[in-house]
Amino acid sequence: MHSSSPTATETPLLGPRVLGENQVKCESVLEKGALGKSLGMVQGAALIAGGMIGSGIFSNPGKVVGTMGAVGPAMIMWVVGALVAFTGALNYAELGSRITASGGDAPFLDAAFRTPKRFLATMYSWTRIFLINPGYNASLAVVAGSYLASAFPAAFPEDPAVAGGEFYAKLIGAVILVIQTAACIPSNNVAGTFITFVTAVAVLCLLAFSGVGLFILFGVAPSVRQLDNFSAAHLFAGTTTNPGDWASALYKVLWAYDGFASLATSLSELKDPERNVSRSTIIGISTVCGLYLLANVSYLVVLSYADISTLGTGIAAQWATNIFGATGQTVVTMLIFLCVCSCCFVTLFTASRVAQATGESGLMMPTRFFSNVNTRFGTPINALLFNFVMSMLLLLIPQGDTFWFIIDLVSYPIWLFYGLTALGLLVIKHRATGSVFKRDTKFEGFQVSALSPMIMIVVSLFLVVFPYFQESMVLSSSLAWACMALGLVPYFFLSRAEKLAATSSTTL
Repeated sequence: MHSSSPTATETPLLGPRVLGENQVKCESVLEKGALGKSLGMVQGAALIAGGMIGSGIFSNPGKVVGTMGAVGPAMIMWVVGALVAFTGALNYAELGSRITASGGDAPFLDAAFRTPKRFLATMYSWTRIFLINPGYNASLAVVAGSYLASAFPAAFPEDPAVAGGEFYAKLIGAVILVIQTAACIPSNNVAGTFITFVTAVAVLCLLAFSGVGLFILFGVAPSVRQLDNFSAAHLFAGTTTNPGDWASALYKVLWAYDGFASLATSLSELKDPERNVSRSTIIGISTVCGLYLLANVSYLVVLSYADISTLGTGIAAQWATNIFGATGQTVVTMLIFLCVCSCCFVTLFTASRVAQATGESGLMMPTRFFSNVNTRFGTPINALLFNFVMSMLLLLIPQGDTFWFIIDLVSYPIWLFYGLTALGLLVIKHRATGSVFKRDTKFEGFQVSALSPMIMIVVSLFLVVFPYFQESMVLSSSLAWACMALGLVPYFFLSRAEKLAATSSTTL
């Protein structure tokens, strides 16, 4: 999941565009308009695939199986996730062609819901800066820490009785955040160095996982292969009937697919967008879905059901151990560590720029604090430090299962706003034509069927309501609401300041 200033054709009212976990961590703003029609169908598909592939497929598959209680429904969830990502990508493609202002969902929400003025834009921006972006950083840091600790277990012996068995993972994660935050202070152009590396390593690791799994499936290493996961005892038997479990599993799957809206940031560079948007989206998401399914098969033919359903983020490390032994496990685990660590760096870099630009646009308070750019280095040190503090709090406060807690905590508001943005697209469509089902003949950009945002609204409602049927998600969902509610404070003061400024202007 890729920094530059807005072009003349882009309205920089709401700060840099932010779309999803994988995209945030491996993407900064893509300029519109100034670069010409340089992207073909295949390049558009590659942009989508590169925006989605990140750490999720190396950490989440086992948790999905364990939550669903069987292999079959877990695999179905990965297909469902791809379909949701596909509809979401098309929605954002239309929104991106209609509204070229940057700022993630903020300008879309602002355009759709005009009263109260800037309310949802402010709430979205607050939640993004206060919770979502730091959550991305903290989750990546703890996963990177856990992989480094598992690569050298003798040096980092985790004790389940200390910090929930995550003492060294958190310690390493904290060190990563300190080093990377410090590295961002003196330079304004460091993220670009890592973008290609991040995507290449993630894709190569995923291809290796998939390819090795297929070789083993077809008997290349019979001593390693085991097919018990496809037996009647594990295929569908034991599938959970709790809708809260389904919501929890879908969160983990969609976390891996996040970044599906990558192409919406560069529609002006896509050749023949009316035709290629849907084709690029189908190719890109289908490719990722296929690789994700093959990676899951690779885990299933190498690991026992007991291991898959209980290992959590350590599933890739155990996979490597079973195939290559201790040395191979160290090499594979270090590759994943470098990938996740680099993604964490780009996420942190981009998050600070988002916070600075949001403060500059008056959507975050105190505006002077967040909008400040250090005169010596030309970097947003205040925004960096705020993101660092919030990331450290999210990393250190949870005791046990930190990564999964953060996913549930952060995914809740993400999918609430995805649903609101999809509803906003229907509002915009209805405002333009008098019906959500009519085609807007006055608009020449890409348009989707009303069914697409409707699907996203249904998924959003499911993911907002049913976590309360899963005991382990009640706390994270409630905390997410509490964090979002705190956004009422900046909204009140920012709207009050705007009214006072308007009154003063009128008086003068």
